[in-house]
Amino acid sequence: MNTQAPDSKLLGLSTLLQLEKDIRHAENIDKFNFLVVNDARRLIEFHQAVLWKLEPPARSSIQAVSGLAEIDRNAPYIIWLKKVFRHLLKQPDARKAHTVSRDTLPPALGEGWSEWSLGECLWCPILTPSGRLLGGLWLNRKRNWEPGEISLLEHLCDAYGHAWSALTGHTETWRERLSRRFRTRRARWVMAATLLALMFMPVHQTVLAPAEILAYQPEIVSAPLEGVIKTFHVEPSTTVAEGDLLFSMDDTTLRNRYEIAEKALAVTEANYMRAAQKSFTDDESKAELALLNARVEEKSAEVRYTAELLEKIHVRAEHSGIAVFSDANDWLGKPVVVGEKVLTLANPDDAEVQIQLPVDDAINLEPGARVRMFLNIDPTRPLDAQLRQTSYEAEVTPEDILAFRLKASFEEGTPLPRIGLRGTAKIYGNRVPLFYYLMRRPISALRQTLGL
Repeated sequence: MNTQAPDSKLLGLSTLLQLEKDIRHAENIDKFNFLVVNDARRLIEFHQAVLWKLEPPARSSIQAVSGLAEIDRNAPYIIWLKKVFRHLLKQPDARKAHTVSRDTLPPALGEGWSEWSLGECLWCPILTPSGRLLGGLWLNRKRNWEPGEISLLEHLCDAYGHAWSALTGHTETWRERLSRRFRTRRARWVMAATLLALMFMPVHQTVLAPAEILAYQPEIVSAPLEGVIKTFHVEPSTTVAEGDLLFSMDDTTLRNRYEIAEKALAVTEANYMRAAQKSFTDDESKAELALLNARVEEKSAEVRYTAELLEKIHVRAEHSGIAVFSDANDWLGKPVVVGEKVLTLANPDDAEVQIQLPVDDAINLEPGARVRMFLNIDPTRPLDAQLRQTSYEAEVTPEDILAFRLKASFEEGTPLPRIGLRGTAKIYGNRVPLFYYLMRRPISALRQTLGL
């Protein structure tokens, strides 16, 4: 009985299927590397195979070489291959299988071609199912590559990519999913049109600025006279009642002036009494009575004025509230002038938001604009307020920043926070296109740079 030789195409197909099965059943990455560079010889004839892996950014590492158990990373052949791979990765056809010859390489790499290559080489990239480049297979042989052989190797490398992706635990990233969904020209046009339409979508123009909780219309307590503060009777942020003693001035100078004025008054009154007694017999003394009486009134007025100043030495609260000032030690022994602000009395049931808006972040704001206050102690619970007042001129803040001062009142029903708390205020302006919202700062910087 005659037997017919198996068809070469059927034999090649069965070999391809067996190679795919073997590579998908590889237990680990070492087994995978060995099968890739050695078992492919059963399908396609070649002299040497090199498996390389892509490592970001755009670098390659040699994973396995056919016929070698271990790879010497410093070997001249391996160093030359890495340079070739770096060059090929930069080419437009890096993700497609194609032949490589000495003429397609730069002169610096072509010099080593005759030493490290037998003839024509084949570059076969290995991709994940989503299209990400994992690495590739470099095949070297003396005979030229046929188109049919290249097609078989492309199909085999597709199986290699699936197995390699499974062994390395590669998962598709959002960029890969997005790239896969928008590969068609129509999808790209739809995405571009959608983005263009979104640029015209109206949104609220917003800005963030540091803010502080202050009292609304607080009572300013100032120095009643020129002198030095001697004692503070209250602590910062304490509640005081009407009539409570706040601070006292040093009375040494005034008390001495008062005692001197009293003694001068006593002397003037004595001279007046002596002249009054002599006026019955002495016409000259009678003429001096009017002058001495005026001097008595002058000294009496000086005594009364000094006594009034002594009464102002002790400063008391005219209304109940919270004493707001920095630290008593900052004022003790400090000279002050009449009318200089020392502290304020704030009503805890009447607070507002003061915002320092930097000039660079300023937008068009009108009274009544919406404001949300995010306190540093509780940023998850914003407080709603409305813009009440904006300054027309910018001023330098304690942080040495040129800013506009804005004030906002809390809406009804909003729980009032404690005076003195700080945070960040978000101010809502007019509606503008999304493009202007995103590009306002770059456009402003460009205009300042180019003067447009």
